[in-house]
Amino acid sequence: MRTKASPPPIFDNDYYKMLNRISFTDFFIVFLVYIESICSFVLKLIPGKILKLFTSIINFTANIDDTTFEDKLRSAPTIHEMCDLFNIVVEDHLVRTEDNYILTLHRIPPQPTKNNGKVVYLHHGLLMCSDVWCCQVERNKNLPFILHDLGFDVWMGNNRGNKYSTTHLYHPPKSAKFWDFSIDEFAFFDIPNSIEFILDFTQINKLACIGFSQGSAQMFAALSVNEYLNSKISHLIAIAPAMTPKRLHNVIADSFAKSTPRLMYLFFGRNIVLPSAVVWQRTTHPHLFSIMIDVCNRILFNWKSLNITPKQKEICFAKLYSTTSVKSIVHWFQILRSQKFQMFEESDDVFNSLSRPYQIANFPTRTNIKVPILLLYGTADLLVDIKVMKKNLPPNAVFDIKVENHEHLDLIWANDVDTLVFNKVIKFIDFFDNLTTLDNNSTIIDQIPKKMISPASTRLRSSSIMNSISPSTNELPYMKRRHSLNSAKLNKVISEDKMSPTRYPLEVISHNSGSDLDSDIDSEPESGEDEDESNQPHDTIEANFKMDLNSYNENKIRQREIHKLLSHDSDAIISTEETSFTNNDTLTPIQSNQS
Repeated sequence: MRTKASPPPIFDNDYYKMLNRISFTDFFIVFLVYIESICSFVLKLIPGKILKLFTSIINFTANIDDTTFEDKLRSAPTIHEMCDLFNIVVEDHLVRTEDNYILTLHRIPPQPTKNNGKVVYLHHGLLMCSDVWCCQVERNKNLPFILHDLGFDVWMGNNRGNKYSTTHLYHPPKSAKFWDFSIDEFAFFDIPNSIEFILDFTQINKLACIGFSQGSAQMFAALSVNEYLNSKISHLIAIAPAMTPKRLHNVIADSFAKSTPRLMYLFFGRNIVLPSAVVWQRTTHPHLFSIMIDVCNRILFNWKSLNITPKQKEICFAKLYSTTSVKSIVHWFQILRSQKFQMFEESDDVFNSLSRPYQIANFPTRTNIKVPILLLYGTADLLVDIKVMKKNLPPNAVFDIKVENHEHLDLIWANDVDTLVFNKVIKFIDFFDNLTTLDNNSTIIDQIPKKMISPASTRLRSSSIMNSISPSTNELPYMKRRHSLNSAKLNKVISEDKMSPTRYPLEVISHNSGSDLDSDIDSEPESGEDEDESNQPHDTIEANFKMDLNSYNENKIRQREIHKLLSHDSDAIISTEETSFTNNDTLTPIQSNQS
């Protein structure tokens, strides 16, 4: 008698083994994705007036005091109200891109009495807008305000699709065509068109660029595909730079990111990513919303944000999210999967990634970028792989400074960000602004022979810079001195914190140039002497450093108080010494108790 065959099992043993490897956190992430999709659909059906009423009830029952400075800053709807709290005026300027998007640039014009004639452009990161630069409670911890107080003309950009740039000449935001953009469009249109507008408006030839996270990646990409842009940017500072992150912290999230884009489109659609996030922010108690963001950051990136105060988190996290396209997130997932800083890979129904007979183009960042770059990164930042990044950037003129025990968001919102990050930014801008005054028609990198780059480091030999750029080396008798400026001292100029220019104008730190410097120069060491520079008297190094800059720049730049920029410890990344600024425009060093 023939027995009836039993039906095959619905789930095989491999399926159950996979389930056993999934942790509770992984199940929780999948659950949150489904909940977000459902909430996004439901919230679309709720009228705006009801949401505003619910928000008012939450604020009333939670006893939120809107009269305090912190709560005013947190609840400020736009950057205008935020800056008003600091008595700073912000201008709006509209830029039409070549593909007909309308972007909003925010400008903090310089005060007529402090205008130093320099322009700086700041660009935000992923899922952000220009608000993120101005949400610190203390004024001197907001980079745009620091630059403004130093006399810079400050401009802040906004990507297409965020809260300030949701206009297209032909496609409304509800259209799928409006959200059909990725990092490619940021690089080809948003960054170069914004910079061109600023240069045309201010009538200058070059500006300095500062990018945070994706903002730095956009600038890397823009410089690589728009080679003419290299002549319009004097130097680039990349804060917590993103280019080719290794992975996400959570296994499920990392696998999801590296999977097919169809899965991403299935969960989030093809328009706005996480559209319900704004509603959650408005209808949730600030403390609870801050905890939610902390949990998500911990799961995805293992960020603990211990360097940001709890009250500061409530303010900054309220400004963290701004709309962008799902396609731009998919683009990052493609970069994560390929481990290459590549252009967007359109879905191909004919070939898959294995059988595809063509290659996806990478951004040519290593060969086409011609401007000096400063990389500021935290050692606890999972998204920054500094070794891979430096391999993708030019081998000559990339400086890097690490900030110990700091994560991604710490580099703009940490309690000590003014000393550990912004101080370096100001010194780097000032140093290379002085160098570029010699020749405004070409970039520094074009004038530096490769043989003058240190083989052991990607940092520049600054004495070689001076020899190669100077119109006449015969006019520099002190160049042959063994104490002439080298890469180690230039690194100290950027990283030493004995003078904090974030608190006072550049004019205050200027030095009266003159022939009296000759009296400070020690006699030239005899030929063949091979004494270690670190053992030389500090006054000797200081005097030669002054003389090198004075001879190199001649009458084109100010001499600064170099001894306040030099470090006694050649290995020191960050100094603990602080500086205060008094009302009579003098520098008063405050000695720290730490060595």
